[in-house]
Amino acid sequence: MHGDHCLDAPCFHTKISAHIDREVAAHPGLIQIENGYRNPKEQRPGAVRSGTFREVEIDNSNPDAEPVPACEAAKPAIIVYGKRVGTTLTVCTDNNCPVHDPRAAARLAEQEEENPTPVMAPAAEEETEEEAAQREAEHEQRRKEHQAEEERRAEERRQQFEREQQEHEAEQERRDNLRKKREATFERILGNAPESLTAPQLRVLLRAIVNLDPYTFADDLAEDINGDDENDQRSAEEVLLSTIDNAADDKLTRFALRLALSGHVGIPRENELDFLTEAENVFAPLQSKKKASGRKGKKSTPIKADDATSKPKPKKTSTAKKQIAA
Repeated sequence: MHGDHCLDAPCFHTKISAHIDREVAAHPGLIQIENGYRNPKEQRPGAVRSGTFREVEIDNSNPDAEPVPACEAAKPAIIVYGKRVGTTLTVCTDNNCPVHDPRAAARLAEQEEENPTPVMAPAAEEETEEEAAQREAEHEQRRKEHQAEEERRAEERRQQFEREQQEHEAEQERRDNLRKKREATFERILGNAPESLTAPQLRVLLRAIVNLDPYTFADDLAEDINGDDENDQRSAEEVLLSTIDNAADDKLTRFALRLALSGHVGIPRENELDFLTEAENVFAPLQSKKKASGRKGKKSTPIKADDATSKPKPKKTSTAKKQIAA
């Protein structure tokens, strides 16, 4: 029906995935970048998140324009997920690159202003050999002092960079743990899906649906349902409608929750409503540890009626001691 052009979402994803596989196989050193969050199980091995490297803008539309300055840290990359997926680009892998980072360039200019490179004083008109040797020795001393100062500042920058990296890694670990927790919450909500909804539950469900991204939620959920089936040429809407038609009556609310909440599993931005937490509060609230431990204590220490009235039996150790004494 579409001739040689496949416009269905699954077919498009298949072609893009094949293109990425070919590029990665042909260029093993290609940096793979993911423009957006998705389940870690779905991420490409070795891929990095966007923002890790700085894209180097290369404009080839004007041949008379000045060429973009290169740097030793520039490397080719490809976007494997998210916006501009399949696009190849050049990125700078140096976070302190003076060529592509204006802040780094400003820091170098400031350092040069504070600690300028020493220049040997010019020779006098009638300079003796001793005076020339003295002038060269003074210049060499200033050069060594300048080099020592530069090394000290470089060490400070290195330590500062390591601290920032550690903070960044700690933040990434915190966010990864939070994502795993939210994914577990999502699965727990689906596992507690009721056959019918109360008014508070229905209200939360509708709020979550209203705030879904209309451009991506159907594609994302259909791809999640289909898995890696590349032979399925149905559109995302067809996949979802088929799932609804074939779902058992007692599973419809579960699918409705999955439809409404799958787009809210990711970590919300600052000042953004957290619909997953809203759903957790009405569908699968966690019991407090105090109540849970209280119930467990009652079950683990039952009291029998005959235990309360029976006398304690004599200990075997006491009898043994009497026999030994006798």
